[in-house]
Amino acid sequence: MNPDLALLRSATIAAPLRRALSVVPRVLDDKAGTVEFVASDATLDCHAEIVVASGWRFTHFAKNAPFVDSHDYSSITKLLGQVTDWRVEKGRLIETVRYSREPGTLAEWAYKMVRDGFLKAVSVGFVPVRMVSKWDQVQGDFLAALGNLQLDPATAASVRAVYLEQEQIELSQCVIGANPNALAKAYKGGTLSEEDLDQFSALKARLETRLPAPDSAAAGATPLRTKLALLAAIQAQL
Repeated sequence: MNPDLALLRSATIAAPLRRALSVVPRVLDDKAGTVEFVASDATLDCHAEIVVASGWRFTHFAKNAPFVDSHDYSSITKLLGQVTDWRVEKGRLIETVRYSREPGTLAEWAYKMVRDGFLKAVSVGFVPVRMVSKWDQVQGDFLAALGNLQLDPATAASVRAVYLEQEQIELSQCVIGANPNALAKAYKGGTLSEEDLDQFSALKARLETRLPAPDSAAAGATPLRTKLALLAAIQAQL
């Protein structure tokens, strides 16, 4: 094995590599909360790397297939659901996700944002198994990989590495390229009801450690402050 790849694999066992997928989400069943994410053909990403679709492996992933929030494994509250189906088809990685539809949870929030078109991105966490790069001492495999990808000369010149085989660890919901007014549009349009907002605010309050309110008036104002803080926090991430 390439010693550089061995070092990379050992370093990514605890912290998998993460690559965003350019996807088109499609709701399959609104009641069940199932959504299909279709990845684009392998293209040069912002890391100047290419992940070959035919190289995806799911040996470990199949045992649990977690779908999490932004690659955060710190708490079970970050688990949004489960990937129920995965396949490589016509050069694309296609995965079906079932969201937990429990009211007032982060998963329910994420599902509604995806369903209504405000949140479209996912990112895959993986451990590299086989790769080639422009730094390899022997360039034959790297040049062959570029040739198989049939890239135009300018794109090929920009590639630093090609992942030929990789083991998926998890799939994450992520926020990229969202409209900064998405939250306001969703809320005003009725996508997020007042009841939804109250539930999410209550959840946020339970998850955070707060000092007791000094008096009854302050205690009454706490739910409103929490709701406004929640709106501000989400808006800042969009």
